[in-house]
Amino acid sequence: MTLATLVTKALSKDSTYVFGRFHSIRIAYSAARRAAEYFQPPQWRAGRWSFPTLFPAADVPEIVKSIRKEAVFVGLNLPAYVVEEIKEFALRQPLHAIYDPNGPTFRYSDVSDGTAADGRRMPVGGVSNPERCPAVQRLIDDPVLRSIVREYFGHEPRKIIALLHWSFGSPMDDEERRHLKHIVIDYHYDVDGYNLLYASFYITDTDRYSGAHVMMKRSHNRKPLRMLIGSVRASVDAVYKYFGKENEIIIEGPAGTGFVQDTSCYHRASPPTRGDRLMLAIRFIN
Repeated sequence: MTLATLVTKALSKDSTYVFGRFHSIRIAYSAARRAAEYFQPPQWRAGRWSFPTLFPAADVPEIVKSIRKEAVFVGLNLPAYVVEEIKEFALRQPLHAIYDPNGPTFRYSDVSDGTAADGRRMPVGGVSNPERCPAVQRLIDDPVLRSIVREYFGHEPRKIIALLHWSFGSPMDDEERRHLKHIVIDYHYDVDGYNLLYASFYITDTDRYSGAHVMMKRSHNRKPLRMLIGSVRASVDAVYKYFGKENEIIIEGPAGTGFVQDTSCYHRASPPTRGDRLMLAIRFIN
């Protein structure tokens, strides 16, 4: 990403790609949104979620405090029956290739060792519109999860996107994965909006050999200028050099493990080599 490209995007409708990188701008944006919402009707500001939460033991202020400090909170875990409902839904659904979302669909059972039945190499397969699953929609609307988002942002998100993806275990090397658009295996930070909060849940047991999420704590607020004006991607060596390898965490856990993350931090996915991973991510964007 060159400076000229950044300027072009800044002058286009894609300005969040440029300005959403800067912590001070994100703070100012949230303050403006919070002020605007103050003048909304009281019943709108109070929220619309009165049904029971899936996370009754969650301490919202402590979760938000952890995200502000570390960029992540790990431990917002799903009940087993919700995990099973989402997994059964994903096993039944047609999937699309990450590199060909409008191409031929396939089923999870069609993939063996990273190759679909029609011979296509398959790093990742996605479920279209996963909110069709009642358990996914319930998560999107969960009062505790929405309270975490609102307290962290200071206002309601302007966009919510649900993603349900299978990452297939295979001996595929990193270059082939990148060629097939599985680029999240490289360290990067997200710039889809001014502020971002992703709630992610492992629907299958996940470790570093089956696609575990990897991230650099505290990298959401203190990037050097060269990382802010260049590409959102960075080498492992560059990330280690600036933030310290000791701040890297690998989030592993059984099915149901959940974490909430400010994805303006540096993060990546481990390439799955010994097992498949099914993960649900709910993106809250403003």
